[in-house]
Amino acid sequence: MYKRLAIAFSVANLCFFQTWSEVLSPPALNYLYFWKDYPGYTSVISLAINVVLLTLIFFASFNLVWRVGGPVLHNVARASFVIIFLRALNGVRVHFVSLSTHELRLLFGRAGFFAIGVALFSLLILITVRYGLARVARGAAIIALVLSPFGLVGLTQANWLAVKYGRGWQDRVPAHVLETSGKAQPRVLWVIFDEMNEHLVFADRPASLSLPNLDRLRAEGLLATNAFPPAGHTSQSIPALLTGRLIASVRPAGPDELMLTFPGQPVPVGWSTQPDIFTEARANGFNTAAVGWYHPYCRVVGDRLTSCLWEQISITEGLTRHGLVDGLLRQDLDLLPMMPFTGKIRDRLRVRTPEEYRIPVLTVYQQLLAATERAATNPSLGLTFIHLPIPHPPYIYDRKRGVWDTKEEREYLDNLALADRTLGELRLAMEAAGTWDNTTILISSDHWWRTDFWRPQKIDTYWSSADENLGDHVDHRIPFLLRMAGQKTALTYEASFNTVLTRDLLLDIMKQKISRAEEIPAWLDTHKTIGESPYQAYDDFK
Repeated sequence: MYKRLAIAFSVANLCFFQTWSEVLSPPALNYLYFWKDYPGYTSVISLAINVVLLTLIFFASFNLVWRVGGPVLHNVARASFVIIFLRALNGVRVHFVSLSTHELRLLFGRAGFFAIGVALFSLLILITVRYGLARVARGAAIIALVLSPFGLVGLTQANWLAVKYGRGWQDRVPAHVLETSGKAQPRVLWVIFDEMNEHLVFADRPASLSLPNLDRLRAEGLLATNAFPPAGHTSQSIPALLTGRLIASVRPAGPDELMLTFPGQPVPVGWSTQPDIFTEARANGFNTAAVGWYHPYCRVVGDRLTSCLWEQISITEGLTRHGLVDGLLRQDLDLLPMMPFTGKIRDRLRVRTPEEYRIPVLTVYQQLLAATERAATNPSLGLTFIHLPIPHPPYIYDRKRGVWDTKEEREYLDNLALADRTLGELRLAMEAAGTWDNTTILISSDHWWRTDFWRPQKIDTYWSSADENLGDHVDHRIPFLLRMAGQKTALTYEASFNTVLTRDLLLDIMKQKISRAEEIPAWLDTHKTIGESPYQAYDDFK
């Protein structure tokens, strides 16, 4: 009995080899950085449950057939066992690069690979005819029995990894609240609308797009018409903006660290070790706050923030937040390749609908907006940094009806309208709290609308038919709209510059080295170095 149970366990374990490979060798340094909650415990528990259930199914089925079946049914059971065992071993093979189907086809050619398959199948038939199905099944059972300890070893290693990586999921202890003097301090609100395009917002706005709140702020602030971001993607651009330094490349190094490589410095350093606008602001007596998405701000730089909140949004299949039931079902899909001609079925079952992508974005956006209003209306905060997931696709708003829409196909202009609505709601909340007039407001973005990135992917979640009507124009400029506290007149700055200097500009405003909006053009002329960044690639990690 125990031998049969061990064999059933071994085969079940081999059937889930793909899942084991993901759990034991997770791309931790890449994807764990972006997870809000640690997925390891759920993955390990789900896998253990699935292996146990499949073990019991194998064990019960074998015993039932052996008790009630005759010789014919016994041979059917033996043949089924051999086939399942060999399919499981084949599933192990494909995970080794040198033995993968792709590599073998390159080595032997399609005809050669097919010939090898036919030869092996013929060999199995000859062995079965020569020694009998019972002996072949017995040999397979012996091999399975020898491999059975690997399941326990894998479970031990998985738990160790869960404990190891689970330690990095804690937010850093927030910085203590600084006592401010009776003298009123400057206040700065820095809002980053992710993937906002200057071309469509101000330079060449379509007639069908109305942005009244941005226009109102434009009438009382300084608009830079040729501002460029530090990089072409969020992972690189945000830390560059906050540190005030261009970054050549970034690489996650766990759930609570992002390694930064600065130009001319080949050795990367941790973001958490680098001074940024938050450390400088606190050194000058200001309380700081951050509300954002994508980057785990609270885990990386939370100890230099008085208050912090960040949210994850599932923008790729690998970043979906799963519960135990979801984990069980998704791991069960890995069993489909055990049966022939099921690859496409598994791929279809794994595909998420556009609505499943949009709903988490809407939920997180609403949470971030509420946190943004709380921070912006808190008079004790001197510097508040906001990073919102709009107008970045997927699109969640219908600008014509002024309502949320996660079901129908929308377009980039809809999310631009949502960004404008967000500014309007934020302004109303700050005016009601009495913090609008005495706060310097900066509206900008981390990168442009990357039409040349989204269009070729043909993913309706991130690119719509209506987006095609906006043309093929790719403009790397981003909005840069700065309204000094109390400012009432519009100014325009037309020279090109890179927004990596934003950190120094805002710090000089907070230190009152700049007290009037009219001084900003001269400051930009003195401090600007480059316009477009040399780091425009869309690949996140190098």
